[in-house]
Amino acid sequence: MKKLLLVAAILYGSVLSFGDAKADYESARKLVQNNKISDAVKVLEKISTSGEKEYETKANFDLGLYYFQNKDNVKAKKYLSAVWNNGTAATPEALEAAKWLHAIATQSKNTAEAQKYIEWADKSTQGKDIDIVSSIVIFYYENKMDAKAQERYNSAIKSTDKNFVAELNYNLGQYYIEKNNIPKAKKYLQDSYKASPNAVVPAGFLLSQIALSEKDNATAEKYLLEMSKATQDKNSEILGMLGSYYIGVNNLPKAEDYLKKSITADSKNSDSLLMLLTMYESKKDTANINSIYNKLKTIVPKGLNKELGITYAGIGNAELSEKYFQKSINEDKDNESKMFLGQLYFLTGKQTEGINLVKEAVNAKVKGADEVLKQMQSAGNKSTSTKK
Repeated sequence: MKKLLLVAAILYGSVLSFGDAKADYESARKLVQNNKISDAVKVLEKISTSGEKEYETKANFDLGLYYFQNKDNVKAKKYLSAVWNNGTAATPEALEAAKWLHAIATQSKNTAEAQKYIEWADKSTQGKDIDIVSSIVIFYYENKMDAKAQERYNSAIKSTDKNFVAELNYNLGQYYIEKNNIPKAKKYLQDSYKASPNAVVPAGFLLSQIALSEKDNATAEKYLLEMSKATQDKNSEILGMLGSYYIGVNNLPKAEDYLKKSITADSKNSDSLLMLLTMYESKKDTANINSIYNKLKTIVPKGLNKELGITYAGIGNAELSEKYFQKSINEDKDNESKMFLGQLYFLTGKQTEGINLVKEAVNAKVKGADEVLKQMQSAGNKSTSTKK
């Protein structure tokens, strides 16, 4: 279900008729543009009782979403119920309102009402809306109505639309991942994977990640290679995943090959460039280090050295983090990097060097450096006291 904001609903609502309600609705749009939300709400509340059906519906829907997002479910339900109008007509607005009413009822743990709205929406769309079908099957499972869930699922997968079947299984696979029920997640994701060529990449990605978590490298590789084949070996992100996979299994020649293919497909794939840079740094391959560094420089023309220092610190590579923070300090004259490098030194046992660097950052008026210095000095004092 797409999360719509009051701002978006008003700004992009269509205008099809004329009259006072239309003028008021335009006024509400302008108030939103000027960030006068409370005034816009007052105007919308006036429109909601104007008798102009089209604009009443618009106003009620906007107000319903506004109050839902502000966690006032009582008012949200009031306005959205006016749009739903007891399900008398399956208009697009009523269907959207039913989805949000289902969400409100679910939040409020009112299972009967939640069921009423989602079943009405499913019936009104003749079971052809994949989001609604996925929601109703998941709703049944979530509320231990397993027989109903299985019945609705069995009916849905009879569809001749293979993409519909694939997406339903994919959504259920995601649901069971969130529930940490990996066997069921795998079952639905595999069914999705087999149902349509369009599911090979999304379902394959999740299946490859599950395989990696289970240390089933052969299966993970199989899915990644099939994903790449499905995209004609031209998808930079997937090629980068293969590069990362081969790094993980210590097949560095293959990793390098796929990472090169990844940046050929997209010269600005920073993840693949960073992996290649790290590989070349480990081999002290100066020529390739400089080549990849220059490619990264086109993506991050300012502050690259500091960004690399932060990135390598984050993945625990203190040696490369120090190298690039030093480049940032010496070549870019970046005083903030003194604070970062000082922290790195402090955490790796070089407390004196670390404190001295952060003092330099404080003298250079680097934001936050004074607080970092206090914390380091306090931690240093505690450490000295403990040793005594």
